[in-house]
Amino acid sequence: MSMETLESLFGNSARVRVMKLFLFNPEELLEKSEIIKKTKVSSVKIQKELKDLSAIGLLKKRIFIKSSQTKSGKTKKQKVQGFALNPAFKYLNNLKNLIINNEPFNHNEIIKKMNKIGKIKLIIVSGLFIQDEDSRIDLFVVGDDLKDRIAKTVIAKMESEIGKELRYTFFTTTDFKYRYGVCDRLVRDVFDYPHQVVVDRIGL
Repeated sequence: MSMETLESLFGNSARVRVMKLFLFNPEELLEKSEIIKKTKVSSVKIQKELKDLSAIGLLKKRIFIKSSQTKSGKTKKQKVQGFALNPAFKYLNNLKNLIINNEPFNHNEIIKKMNKIGKIKLIIVSGLFIQDEDSRIDLFVVGDDLKDRIAKTVIAKMESEIGKELRYTFFTTTDFKYRYGVCDRLVRDVFDYPHQVVVDRIGL
């Protein structure tokens, strides 16, 4: 199910991003600032979604002790308010099936995002993109003239939309062909386990 469809069902992208974040990370206890950072949603919108999702029982407020270091190197502890997924929420399994158990992006969306990074020669998806939890990697990209700063921005945006950190790697065409030829462990793990080829301009 596409992001657009989910947004239509639940009203807006902010709500979908918050739900995905907690559904993909059911054990995490997150402060508001962490939620904003991970979802890339404004503070005002996050405040509203946390209030609404807590009101229906999907999320629960929690007070916990947070440790941090001062400039002098001392450990400082303070009580902070966070939010966590409520495992007793009545419709939790239904939400998981609807939001998690589907492809986060279709192939055309992935191609469009990766084309911003450079001259793409190969895109392979596995793991999160095909609901294979045992996979070592989610996104495998080969290309030339790759722009590292743009790549980080694109990946960060994808992670904010998915609600989970991506395991990914980028190779130049030359580096990939060498690794492929010597049966590099990471490359073999990608090809030997379930995966989907989204783009292949190398001719594998």
